[in-house]
Amino acid sequence: MKPGSNAHVTDEPRVFIFEDGRHAASLYEFESPITPEDLTYNVDQLASSGLDTLIYFAGTEGGVVLYDSEVAQTWGDNVVKWTHSVWYRAGRNLRQLIADGNDPLQLLCDRSAQKGIWFIASNWVNFQGADRGTDGGLGRKSDFVFDHPQFQVGEEEGPLAQYVEPKRFSFLHPEVRQERFAVFEELLCRYPTDGIELDLIDFAPLCRFDEVEQLAPILTEWIGDLRRVADRAASEQGQRKRIYARIPAHPDAWKLLGYDVSGWVREGLVDGLICISGQMEGAITQDLDLGAVADLVGDTPCRLLVGCSNLLGRQRHHYARAAMTWAAAANAYAQGADGFGLANAHWGPNGWPWQRDEYHTLRLLGHPDMLATADKIYRARSQSSVGKSSHWMPGDELHLPRTLVEGKPVTVPLRISDDVARAHAQGRIESICLRVRITSIEPALNEIQIKLNGQQLPDSILELNDLGYRLIGTGSVGPYGCVYEYHLTPEFFPRTGRNSVEITLLHHDPEIAIDFDVWDVDCAIRYRLHRNFRREPLDY
Repeated sequence: MKPGSNAHVTDEPRVFIFEDGRHAASLYEFESPITPEDLTYNVDQLASSGLDTLIYFAGTEGGVVLYDSEVAQTWGDNVVKWTHSVWYRAGRNLRQLIADGNDPLQLLCDRSAQKGIWFIASNWVNFQGADRGTDGGLGRKSDFVFDHPQFQVGEEEGPLAQYVEPKRFSFLHPEVRQERFAVFEELLCRYPTDGIELDLIDFAPLCRFDEVEQLAPILTEWIGDLRRVADRAASEQGQRKRIYARIPAHPDAWKLLGYDVSGWVREGLVDGLICISGQMEGAITQDLDLGAVADLVGDTPCRLLVGCSNLLGRQRHHYARAAMTWAAAANAYAQGADGFGLANAHWGPNGWPWQRDEYHTLRLLGHPDMLATADKIYRARSQSSVGKSSHWMPGDELHLPRTLVEGKPVTVPLRISDDVARAHAQGRIESICLRVRITSIEPALNEIQIKLNGQQLPDSILELNDLGYRLIGTGSVGPYGCVYEYHLTPEFFPRTGRNSVEITLLHHDPEIAIDFDVWDVDCAIRYRLHRNFRREPLDY
């Protein structure tokens, strides 16, 4: 424990939030002049939230940083005229704090220590190139990036090239590695951080796809050098310095990207692996297959943490509901995760600052036993309206949307960690509802058959929810269609673990040429506090 700090609730970081240092924090939100108290508000709102760790992203995609660095440019230092109003505010706020004699990162470290919050400084291991003529007024790119276009990967051949940024830099250049190393070294040695997070997902791979075999030993050596720096800083500062690596969960993705994750764990180079779905703004994923990574860390000191994005991109609900986040956490713990967190760039379902609903969501995330009987919505991986191309890595493929073809079943996996049979025996189940949203369909004119784990679900437990044309505050609910809602009785309850939902279009009305797409599949489980404790008592 740091001098003068409150005790940490846990011995090791367990429940985290990843915060982009700009979007969901005071640099964007507060008008000038900004005060130190304004800056640290994003730490204060963590107090008593259920979160014990702030992973703070201290840079931008173009190499500038959000503090008074001695080795990197501060955001806005190379701007002549700003061309973006919000980034203008943030950049000016940052530079004003520094001019007033404050180092923003030191302020955040100190406030986190006072509140008993683990503070992990994060940054991209790779970054994106740029052109000074088009990007110079944004402040987000450093002179190093502007001046070295020769370090960019460039255009590539192959099916995955469409999903990656050709302007990303190549880590095979020693100059790139040296620049990045200096940034992380400073975060470990100059500031009282509890460690660093290496973002190895965004702007990946760190070289051309056909060069990843060359990358593997170079990256391992680079991380090993950071390990030695972290150990030295820990000795000098008298506090543990952790190195976390943000990576995909599937070993095939590691091979594709040139990551020797097994070597990192075996050699003790990293203290934890943070497995997330897709890239920074991907759709919520609740069912990462953690089997391989859980086996890898095994009884080693390396910890397994899981991060969840929370975008739905739906018109009615842009962000995941609390019950969806709880389902993601429950699935992670059921597979052996040591901790769970929110990995999106700016988590804020109801905006900023957080409101009652946010705290309601967060307080359960570190308690698998309490999550066991919390309401949950388990959903299949489905495309959001943002981050459409973020799920290209192996093991992170989207299950939905899928187009229905007459007579050909569409099978959708659904992982559910709840022991609903046990809860039902205790009288704790209030309801279990399986929901399938199909676009453009008129149920009276087109016939659908739905099975759960091979059992056909009868019409006697079916209710239809027509989304044909509903006007709400944001316009109409789209895409149009219908939700097939099955109120499951005990003989149809889902099982613990893997479930299979099969949707078959038995009859397609020949008078319509529009495809019917399965867009959403989810299972909503609602619990009672006790067998006879109903949510809404009768009002006589």
